[in-house]
Amino acid sequence: MDFLCFLFLLPLCKSIEVIVPDAPVTGTLDKDVILPCSFTPPDGFSLQDLSVFWEITKLQQVHAFTQGQEQLEKQDPQYINRTQLFYGELLKGNMSLLLRKVSLSDEGIYTCFVNVRNSSSAAVSLQVAASYTKPTLQLKSSETLKLGDQVTITCHTYRGYPQAEILWQDASGRNLTENITTSQVANEEGLFHVQSSICVTLETNDTYTCLVYNPILQELTHASLSVTGQHLSFPMVAVWVTVGLCACLLGLFIALACVCRKHLKQTCEEEQEEGVNEEQEENGELKTAMQPLKASEAEGEETSNLE
Repeated sequence: MDFLCFLFLLPLCKSIEVIVPDAPVTGTLDKDVILPCSFTPPDGFSLQDLSVFWEITKLQQVHAFTQGQEQLEKQDPQYINRTQLFYGELLKGNMSLLLRKVSLSDEGIYTCFVNVRNSSSAAVSLQVAASYTKPTLQLKSSETLKLGDQVTITCHTYRGYPQAEILWQDASGRNLTENITTSQVANEEGLFHVQSSICVTLETNDTYTCLVYNPILQELTHASLSVTGQHLSFPMVAVWVTVGLCACLLGLFIALACVCRKHLKQTCEEEQEEGVNEEQEENGELKTAMQPLKASEAEGEETSNLE
């Protein structure tokens, strides 16, 4: 009842300046966060003169402090044992609120009210985020894959918030935008499971990278997969055909070598026969030439004897 009276009297009081951040405050899931809020304290006031109230949408009481002590009887059950003011800072005008173990349901707009001789209020926006797990990549393949086939690479990442921004890149860092399918499904906690698939043509060697970006935390995680010819399965029919061709070529080379060897041997034998014949012919001509010479010598000896 006192709090409602306080809200009713706010417009009638001379307001004081309450300072809050312009940008939303980011809280990480399951971690503590501080909602900043401060005012310029008047001279000579005491905690007995100060009233501080924190609320969230629909007038849910998050925390209350009046007459020098906490008033938590009307605190929303969601925030029990999870909120705290910095008492040593209150006289300095710091009425920031500590919120422990942030959950997705804490996301929203919080209003801090202050009353010390006069009153004012301001709103603080809290956004909650959760980091995504490191992505894992899977290649959907079969034993009949060959170069030029279409293959699908799937990227999985879990338990993140809010929805992620997914990007695919090749080995040269070029962004891939075609043949990509992405789905983001929230679990019972509200955290997202992201699955993104890309269809590519199988090359001899290429690397594909899945990048997962959390826009609130500004975190980037990634994973890469190299697709090479080692992923191909070579058909056994082709293996036997290759072996058969190699055997045929080997047999052809052996036959050709035998023919060449036989021809070379025959040529050598013919050359040897020709050499023998030529030698015999030379020997025959030499004998024929020597016979007239012997006859002439015999006649000369006979003439000498007659004289």
